[in-house]
Amino acid sequence: MKTITGNGLLRILSAALLSAAIIASIILPNPEDPYEIFRILLILVFFLAARKYFIKNIPSPTPSGAIVMAIGIFINGALYSFPLFTKAVRGMTVALFLLLCFIMYSYLQSAVKGNIREKHFSHPVAGFAVGTWIAGISVCSISIAQRIPEWLPVLRFLIAANLILWLVFVNTAVRHFSVLITKDQVGKVHGVLFLSTVATQSLVIAARVIFGPQKWYIAVAPWFLTLGIVFYIISFLLIVRRYIGQHLKINLDSNWFNTNCIIHGAMSITGLASAVSGIVKPDAILAIWIWVIFWFAVVEAVEIARAVTRVRNHGFQKGLLVYNPTQWSRNFTFGMLYAFTMNFRIDKTMAAGSALEGFRMLILSYFNWAVLFLLILEVLIFMSDRVIINSGHEQKNTAF
Repeated sequence: MKTITGNGLLRILSAALLSAAIIASIILPNPEDPYEIFRILLILVFFLAARKYFIKNIPSPTPSGAIVMAIGIFINGALYSFPLFTKAVRGMTVALFLLLCFIMYSYLQSAVKGNIREKHFSHPVAGFAVGTWIAGISVCSISIAQRIPEWLPVLRFLIAANLILWLVFVNTAVRHFSVLITKDQVGKVHGVLFLSTVATQSLVIAARVIFGPQKWYIAVAPWFLTLGIVFYIISFLLIVRRYIGQHLKINLDSNWFNTNCIIHGAMSITGLASAVSGIVKPDAILAIWIWVIFWFAVVEAVEIARAVTRVRNHGFQKGLLVYNPTQWSRNFTFGMLYAFTMNFRIDKTMAAGSALEGFRMLILSYFNWAVLFLLILEVLIFMSDRVIINSGHEQKNTAF
């Protein structure tokens, strides 16, 4: 009897994963559209070809789940404001699911090799980036539930896997928080810590969309919302402590991080979770929305100053157009602000009829273009870094 080696097991798992995607695409088509199966297969062939021949042979960094988060929140939010895209939304959802599969395959490789903990979970700061996996799965699950509800078996698998992953992540995050609070790690923290909030609140939203307002949901959701807010407060205080400890003398070039935009993004998803759950009073959601708008203005003003500094120091190309996986966090936070604003009924609050209501309509009318522009820009930056021109050499185990 032959012993299956690590590489053999990887090939088996890879074949199983891709086969599952193919089977799901074939046996779960839209019965109202007999041609949909061909579009799904075309999308699958595109991903397989891109993975094998055009994407560089490098593992997915831990925060790569943010790619699914960013694209998914566009599909679930701002896309509604562009009628041109609405007819392609099912195909975009299939593409999002396959993208999630390919990214997760890279992490599955680490699990099979036995180094997933060391590579992705162990660092007390970078380990929080695993939250992008959970939020990415949640966003993809929401998109599938809304656009391809007949994929119920896929949804059940994603929900179960995500809950298990979240339990592992929270256990790790709590231990990391204890390290960051008690030890001299103040100079290392940044906005990635807020992914503890993002991951937790994403489950609240996904469960509400998929299961509806069932009794168990009404009982459990407040605890998840509260835990997410507790994570936010801890993360916020740690980051404030870092920059106050530096007397607010921040080197914008090297000491300000892409992930700091999650300062407002994490509260945007908290507001969205509060709005869709139906268990939070409208005026409390209004307070969250005002907090988000305030910190969006502050953080993005710093980001503009940082961009000017980087262009001055490195030039336009190297200063702004060099790819980093954490850049997707900005796409997610912009898209999340739009989604939160879209689902927030300000007319039910004390601000009804005020200037804030007009400001909300302004965001819904124009901010979608910023979300779309930044998403297209980030895709182009990603392609410039990951796509290979010369495909004459073999590309195995490629990941996004």
